[in-house]
Amino acid sequence: MKIAYTLICLLFPLGLAAQSVSVTPSRLYYKESLGGYKGQKIRVTNNGSTPQTFQVTFNNFASDGNKGKTQLITDTEYEHGCSQWLSASPAFFEIAPGVTQDVEIMMQVPNVPEANNARWAVAAVKLSKEKTGSGGGAENETGMQILQTFQFLIHIFQTPPTVTYKEASIVSFTQNTMASDTLQILSMEVENSGETILDCAPYLDIVNLGTGDSQRVKTKAFTVLPGGKRAIKFHLPTDLPKAKYSILGVIDYGSDSDLAGAELNIEIK
Repeated sequence: MKIAYTLICLLFPLGLAAQSVSVTPSRLYYKESLGGYKGQKIRVTNNGSTPQTFQVTFNNFASDGNKGKTQLITDTEYEHGCSQWLSASPAFFEIAPGVTQDVEIMMQVPNVPEANNARWAVAAVKLSKEKTGSGGGAENETGMQILQTFQFLIHIFQTPPTVTYKEASIVSFTQNTMASDTLQILSMEVENSGETILDCAPYLDIVNLGTGDSQRVKTKAFTVLPGGKRAIKFHLPTDLPKAKYSILGVIDYGSDSDLAGAELNIEIK
């Protein structure tokens, strides 16, 4: 079963409760060998005025399509998942107002050949509220219930040190707008054809073919999983003079020697 959440949005609030809680960092990266064990800390802070109770759970996730969305997967046998290798200490805790709780997220990589590839999962830090009594239910209902109100998702990535092959390519690079439009938008689709999880830094080198003037435009970094694709957009500066331009779209994906690039010629009228 899959439940869709956006990869970009890591916080799912109800009302104003989320404004009183913060969780950092939003990502954890592990590089453990087979049989390796490592813990990393996240910090949960209660900025509100009342005590809050939290629970930490784990899920595998996929990112189908090219929109950068996360689909949570309940199947612990998912071939790219590592949720079954993760644990939290503490996994259930209460935080007083103004207090920060450190939580150790521990990864134990099994010593089996199947574990020698890139894996990923999410840790869900769920804010819960205790409800005592029936709350309007059956007369004989007693005890305590945990009502989950919202959660923070922390993306976790594991890449064994023996997995090093990085490769990205630009599948398409196109102009989305008319030459006379005030706002010029370019679209790009990037594919990860390597073995590792890629953190990509995209930018444009824009050259005015009439004057030779050039400038660089950057946009938000993004992550592409092995075998996955990602669509991104660039907004060109609105003050570009009317002219013909050569635009080189570049993806820096962390390779020591290679970049992914594609060229596009456009005219602004």
